[in-house]
Amino acid sequence: MTVKKLWTALLVAAMMAVSVQADFIRIEGAVGAMFAEPGGSFELPGGNDLELKDDLGIDTQTDLYFWAFLKHPLPVVPNVRIEYLGLNHDPDGADSFRVNEVDGILYYNFLDNLLWITLDVGLDIKYVTTDSDTMDSENTSLGLLYGRLRFEPLDWLGIETVVTATNYSDNKGYDARLKIDGTLTFVPLIQPAVELGYRIHKIQYKLGDVIDKGEYSGIYAGVMVRF
Repeated sequence: MTVKKLWTALLVAAMMAVSVQADFIRIEGAVGAMFAEPGGSFELPGGNDLELKDDLGIDTQTDLYFWAFLKHPLPVVPNVRIEYLGLNHDPDGADSFRVNEVDGILYYNFLDNLLWITLDVGLDIKYVTTDSDTMDSENTSLGLLYGRLRFEPLDWLGIETVVTATNYSDNKGYDARLKIDGTLTFVPLIQPAVELGYRIHKIQYKLGDVIDKGEYSGIYAGVMVRF
């Protein structure tokens, strides 16, 4: 074998090794609580606004969240992420209700732990419903851009931000998260982890005759599993 052929074979083998390491199936998920301080308003028909704090007396709520994603090695086919956030509202002198957001996200992995950095970009389709014992349910859907940037300086430590944003018709705003998480990497196969972060949710959308201009921000914490 000539030197040129040897170097070519070594180069191909190295590229295949990198490809095999990068292209693997990963499943992660988390469930937790966001301690959300509400702000903003609901715009009623006719243009009148009801402020969540000043008019409705809604105080800090504990809101359930969930997320999970599947990353696979198939080319061209996007990866999948799903999320849920239930925003509770307990106004003074009125029935409580919840705004449920379910997100289906298709994304591509542009950087895969390259120099400890991971970058995902994709499209988020958000489906929103209201949940109340006394009021009629309303629903809507909207599209957002999705981005995730993660830095892992240590095997067990991750620093991550996730941002979704939109701006069309009655839909505008963003949902931004910054978190730190720690994983018990010595556990085989299914590794438990915890996450702690801060979230700002400022997405406006129309639900029936009402434009939801609610703004929510606060600390969140959850437990994770990583496969």
